[in-house]
Amino acid sequence: MSARSKQEKKKGGVGKVLLILLAVVSIIAIGVYIAGVIYFQQHFFYRTTVGNTDVSFMDVDTSVNTLNNATNTYKIKITAPGDKVYEVKGKDISMSLASNAKATVEKEIKSQNVFTWPLSLIQPEHKEIKVEYSDSKLHKQLEDLLSLTKDPVNATITINDDNYKVVEAKYGADTAAVQKEIDDAINHQNYQLTLNTANFTAPEITSNSEQITNAVKKIESYLKSTVSYTIGSSKKVMDKASVLKVLSISDTYDVTVDDTKLQAYVEELASNFNTYGKVRTFRTQAGDDIQIGGGDYGYILDKDSEFTQLKSDLESGKMVERQPMWSQTAQGTLENDIGDTYVELDYTNQVMYYVLHGERVFTSDIVSGNINMGSGSPDGVFRIKYRVTNTSLKGTDYDGSEYDSPVNYFIVFAYNIGFHDAPWQPWFGGNRYTYAGSHGCINLPNDSAAYMNANVPNDIAVVAYYRYPVNLTGTANANSNAYSYHG
Repeated sequence: MSARSKQEKKKGGVGKVLLILLAVVSIIAIGVYIAGVIYFQQHFFYRTTVGNTDVSFMDVDTSVNTLNNATNTYKIKITAPGDKVYEVKGKDISMSLASNAKATVEKEIKSQNVFTWPLSLIQPEHKEIKVEYSDSKLHKQLEDLLSLTKDPVNATITINDDNYKVVEAKYGADTAAVQKEIDDAINHQNYQLTLNTANFTAPEITSNSEQITNAVKKIESYLKSTVSYTIGSSKKVMDKASVLKVLSISDTYDVTVDDTKLQAYVEELASNFNTYGKVRTFRTQAGDDIQIGGGDYGYILDKDSEFTQLKSDLESGKMVERQPMWSQTAQGTLENDIGDTYVELDYTNQVMYYVLHGERVFTSDIVSGNINMGSGSPDGVFRIKYRVTNTSLKGTDYDGSEYDSPVNYFIVFAYNIGFHDAPWQPWFGGNRYTYAGSHGCINLPNDSAAYMNANVPNDIAVVAYYRYPVNLTGTANANSNAYSYHG
């Protein structure tokens, strides 16, 4: 056999092998194609998604289960103008497949052209299936967004009990259009949604606007103006909450001290600081506690002066420590304005005590006003106002005659009532005041009056009381605000 014949025979063998291979491949391809045609009659094509869930090669039941799981784990990120971001989870809005989901899946699978299944290898398929969810729960999740008004709302500053807060501006919105955007995104099971800005109107003033930042700076300046009141050994502070309470913010974001609010605060200070005439619990030298009010002793705030000074303090932006603006002061603290140095008058037992720094240093019997003649001495808490020496006390006696009584010492504590020596009294103490008492003054032995004049200073408290109910009358008791005055 020639070489040429051998070569031709060899070529013929290779061609035969190629034909056989081609036939085998064709048979396999046809088999695979036919198998695919049969398989995809009950399964989704490759690269098929429902919503955003891959259901490639899945039959009806598997697809439904997979889609159900997808609704349980579904969540969407919604971005609104102003960089507001919201997240909604399917489980929070009771999201589930529609009741006809299985029938829909069956229909979608059957609608596939199974004879074109190889195209799915290069061409993805997307299907839609209805989902259900609670509109009310969705609205609750997006309440801030879906409750926006048509018109925008500018940022504001609110003041509550002990702080202030910048309330963010709100966009105006066509909420119906926004709701539709969100519903469409959820129904398509999208994972992200950027809302259309055309459905929103931006506010003019936001929390970063100059008007807001300047107002915040002004508030902070006022809050630096802490006012500490020193009252005796105690302190009272106008704290942050109290400062905020007197501020006002106008519609144009001007922050000022509001005169009406400040006046109300000063009235509150007066009610807390004033001790004038209040009922006090007093521990007597006998060791018992009594209730005594009335008189003219105690702290009194000068409200007009305090208003003016306090407004100046607040506007200074500085920490201030000072006394309240008093129209009248006392010796002790607000809690015990009498202090530990005072004169005590026990009218019932007709005795006087001088207490110095908490220690009783002097005691004297007295004769007070004639209680049975309507001249009972005033009870209450008073202060020693002034004193004179070598003077004469004048007035009308009980019988209508005029009297003129020279005294060495006269120490006044209530209206025109005071302590003085009374050489006409043969003795002091006991019940003498009930029948030979004075016209209201406190009669003392001369040495007792001399001691008081020399040792008891002006402005200290005089605590005067009866141990039984009395009905005091007369001008002196009225003018001195006696505790037992009944007119």
